[in-house]
Amino acid sequence: MKDRRQRTDGGRQRGAGRRITLLVVLALAGLTLRAADDLAALIADRAAVERVYHDHRLGTKPPFEVAMPAALLERLVRTDLHKEAVLRKNYGVEIAQAMVDAEVQRIDATTRAPEILAELKAALGGDPARFARTMARPIIVERTLRARFENDDALHAAQRKISRDLRAQWLAAPSTVRVESLKTPQAGAMRQVTWQLSPRPIEDVPKKPATAPAVPTTGSASSATYTVAATVQLAQTLRAPETPGALPDKFYFEDLEPELQNVLRAQLRHVSDVSAVIETPSAFLVFRADALTPATLTVSQSSTPKRSYDEWLAAQPE
Repeated sequence: MKDRRQRTDGGRQRGAGRRITLLVVLALAGLTLRAADDLAALIADRAAVERVYHDHRLGTKPPFEVAMPAALLERLVRTDLHKEAVLRKNYGVEIAQAMVDAEVQRIDATTRAPEILAELKAALGGDPARFARTMARPIIVERTLRARFENDDALHAAQRKISRDLRAQWLAAPSTVRVESLKTPQAGAMRQVTWQLSPRPIEDVPKKPATAPAVPTTGSASSATYTVAATVQLAQTLRAPETPGALPDKFYFEDLEPELQNVLRAQLRHVSDVSAVIETPSAFLVFRADALTPATLTVSQSSTPKRSYDEWLAAQPE
């Protein structure tokens, strides 16, 4: 009798276990279906947005289905989801609804194409939630993740060390030695530039396109003896030319961001002075004063790029 009860109890336990397993499987299947539905909805909304942009592109263009095939739309959506997962996993950052709402308000307040914005909203059914999810949320994720990446000291430690080592070589070298001869295989691009210290003539002021003001990017300048916090947003004068003749005839010191001007004025007072390692969102910079007159400042500049954001992101596990 006892053995029979034990077998009966065992059968009941196995039956209960099978029911629990079935419930778990059904629950997981339900989650999978909901995830698939969510993905399909995201892809459909992305297609609606891209179609509006496509309709407003000028010139000869292929049909929308050719320009934005289904596989590409899905890849774009999955990339956005991957970025958010990386932000959560690597940096513990969750995108709060308040952040998304604030971005929607920013888009509404700063748009220079209200007609197109209205079309985008209409293409999403006039649904504020769909607009926030499709338009605002990916912007917040990208901006937050990129900022975390750019300011991740551990990720860029090797590149920072290259710049620090190069700076030490520049400090030790006589002023008569050209810094190009001190370049190491690991160091980035080097160039020499002469800035005009006088104000830019009014007739030479370049016309800027009508765009929203750029958001300053906080960087830092540091050495073994001092640290200078700086807002470093490099002007065109610090970029190498992409094509011959792409650079202007003269560079003006006033074109640099004010904080960067302050850093260089403080650190490049005499010929052969070497600046701190200046960190920007994309590179580590070092400057050496090669010549200084009341009218001009000639510097050698080294730029060591940070790790590639796109390559780093692609290497992050799904």
